[in-house]
Amino acid sequence: MPSRHAVIRVGLGVLLVAAAGLKLYGLGVSAVPQVGWFSQPWVQLATAEWELVLGAWLLSGVAPRLSWLAALVTFAAFAAVSGYLGWVGVASCGCFGAVEASPWWAFGVDVAAVALLVASRPPAQSAPAPGLLRAAGIWAGAVVVTCGLLVAAGSLFFGSVEAAIAKLRGETLTVSPTDIDFGAGKPGERFEATVTVANHTGEPVRLIGGTTDCACATVDDFPLTVSPGGKADIRVRLTVIGEVGGRLTRSVMVRTDCPARPVIRFRIGCRVVE
Repeated sequence: MPSRHAVIRVGLGVLLVAAAGLKLYGLGVSAVPQVGWFSQPWVQLATAEWELVLGAWLLSGVAPRLSWLAALVTFAAFAAVSGYLGWVGVASCGCFGAVEASPWWAFGVDVAAVALLVASRPPAQSAPAPGLLRAAGIWAGAVVVTCGLLVAAGSLFFGSVEAAIAKLRGETLTVSPTDIDFGAGKPGERFEATVTVANHTGEPVRLIGGTTDCACATVDDFPLTVSPGGKADIRVRLTVIGEVGGRLTRSVMVRTDCPARPVIRFRIGCRVVE
């Protein structure tokens, strides 16, 4: 009968491999919320690669103490990120793809993983042999080198990591960032930010106009044409309203003449303070 450690090790390994595979396939599933700095393509690529490597390592059963420690540190880091975003009031972490979920859901999953790992610590073993430590070092180095090669290849053949990922996913238009958090704002205070729309097609795309779900948010610079393989910036503004201590989140929609992507959506928001 498999030990508790083996069951949990395999379960978390399957979870990580599935998350990495879905993310690379384009469904946007990741343990790291795609918000702010974490939405950068190279961060998402590195995260997906580490999820895949760590998942495979857990499934292999090789060096169980080292893989257990790596998994513990990884899920603890994921929990710290999700917990922080939940604390500052980010509405949706983007961790579950098209299904909007509070960062607290992701935090709960990560904390549960940490608890399971703590409860299933593998049996004590003698000190790892030098050869095993060397193999672990080579494995970690391979992850770093592979990630670097993927970034370099994406930049060389497609112009950027973002374009390479878009090509892999079959995306025609992408927007960055997908979630703008202005931090803390007082009622009546106004914020402004810039969102970049990238055109990954071979034809010019026209951004026709933009709308929001509240008069407190506006989006400007239309109409606008994005050249093939080019980028264009649009400005978005938010006037803080609502009750002090609450969270203000608004959805922005940009209409385009691209048949494959007629609408682009992203979110803006802040915490309302005194």
